[in-house]
Amino acid sequence: MARMTSPERMGAVMMGEKPDRIPVVPFILGYAAQITGVSIGDLYADGDKCFEAMFNSMRLHGYEQTPMYGYASLGPWEFGGEVMFPYGKGHSAPSVTKHPVMSIEDIENLEVPTFEKELPGGFKEADKVAKRCVAMGMPATIQTGSTFTASSVVAETSLFLKWIFKEPKAVHMLLDKVSDMFVNALEYFAETYGPEHCMPFDGGPVEANTILSPKQFKEFAYPYMEKLHKKIKELGMPAVLMHPCADQNMNIPYYVELRKKLNWEGRYFWLFGPETPIQDQIDNFGDHDIICGNVDPPSIQYKSYEDVVRLCKENIEAGKDSPNGFVLAPGCEFPPLAPPIKVMAMMDAAEKYGRYD
Repeated sequence: MARMTSPERMGAVMMGEKPDRIPVVPFILGYAAQITGVSIGDLYADGDKCFEAMFNSMRLHGYEQTPMYGYASLGPWEFGGEVMFPYGKGHSAPSVTKHPVMSIEDIENLEVPTFEKELPGGFKEADKVAKRCVAMGMPATIQTGSTFTASSVVAETSLFLKWIFKEPKAVHMLLDKVSDMFVNALEYFAETYGPEHCMPFDGGPVEANTILSPKQFKEFAYPYMEKLHKKIKELGMPAVLMHPCADQNMNIPYYVELRKKLNWEGRYFWLFGPETPIQDQIDNFGDHDIICGNVDPPSIQYKSYEDVVRLCKENIEAGKDSPNGFVLAPGCEFPPLAPPIKVMAMMDAAEKYGRYD
């Protein structure tokens, strides 16, 4: 089979066709700064530097992931709080220094950010990345979830988790406002770049079953996820990168319910944590969607090149024949401080074990 380019490879998977080999999406964010000599603080503080670092890392390694902007603590900055960019030793992502919500009264007074003039917080930097991606024929990947995780940092986190039990009405008020911000973001990016060029990214760790029970997920997370995904369908966006982070095995029935209820023609890229077997993902979503691998990120960081190749091989063997396509990926962000040889391990495994005859 003739060699495909990266866009051809991803295009084939999106169309339900077999590429020459499985694509590799290493979920690289902070690592791109390390490998290109950009400060990791600048990667998040400056959307242009973010694009250049990610684009150059993509060119250097030859993987299929295109540039994107996002981080786990998205939300507080956009609502008028403060974040600290990772300029310090050992820092790998922005962290919250001032939560906009410290009381129930703060929720009542909270104003939903608009996108009519200057974009709020990190979306201004994400817009720079999106603009340059679309200009080069790549998708604009926009972080628009999860509402629950974002709300848990818009409010001071320990208070938020207490309010789930003691002040559920206030929690729903906050969730509704945060989801409205994401709706505004979806509408802005669709109008600015065309919905066909947009790929929303939805995912967060606070829904994990070590923190949230399935019953609580149904009450506090699911309704706002459904609200956003209805908007994605309404706008006509073709794909969503969906990352249920960490152990969310008991939440899978609700993700399945979302999929069936929306009856959406677009495609999800499902990227579960390493706690969820690939076969379980195929059984639940493989008939329509694209399954992403979930190689254990700490293993990528600390194990040898040979061990990472072996882990990738096991991932590929489990998912390669998924009915609607498979993408090799780690189960969460690629470790920012991992050596370049670990990306090479993923690429080598894809070339050796992920080719289609």
